[in-house]
Amino acid sequence: MKKSLKKTLLCTALVVTPIVYTYNVKQDLHKELNNLKTQNRKQQEIIKQFEREQTSMKDELRELEIKIQESEDRLRQRFDREIEGVEEQIKRIKQANQIREKYKNNYIYSFEGIVTAYSPYEESTGKSSDDPDFKVTASGTIATQGRTIAMDQRFPFGTLVKIEGFNEVFRVEDRGFKIKGNRVDVYFEDVDDAVKFGKQKRKIYIIKFPKG
Repeated sequence: MKKSLKKTLLCTALVVTPIVYTYNVKQDLHKELNNLKTQNRKQQEIIKQFEREQTSMKDELRELEIKIQESEDRLRQRFDREIEGVEEQIKRIKQANQIREKYKNNYIYSFEGIVTAYSPYEESTGKSSDDPDFKVTASGTIATQGRTIAMDQRFPFGTLVKIEGFNEVFRVEDRGFKIKGNRVDVYFEDVDDAVKFGKQKRKIYIIKFPKG
């Protein structure tokens, strides 16, 4: 009886032990698999976070490059404007020197004047192109760009004038309500050119008064 029981227990042990071992191995493998899955998820999250940060850095870098380019463009434009201004000043100085040299013994006198511009349209004269006196000056001539200017009444019609910055010799042919003292109004055909010219300080040379 005892021998039979021992034999039975031994057989049971031989059967159960592998089953228990196998179960424990499976449990361990299952835990290891879960750990690997958890690690893999964490790694994927780290990779995604890195990709997001990398994308954000690329966007910030792109924005920075755009800002740098815009700053460079603004600086270049400002530099170009300043260069143009310097070149214009040099040009005006050269022209003034040329005028002084050309008319040093021929002009009557010179003065610093305020030079403005006007056109034949309503903005300047109050006349429309349908007006019968359109482009007709106070002296009765037809206003012509490069010749016609308006000056104070102390300068008779027909007075020849040279203005710093212009190559032309102008003729006083017009008057203006606001054209008093040392102010000179230069005639332009195009209203946009007149507006663009604005108001400037220029040297004025009185070359010749009309006879009589």
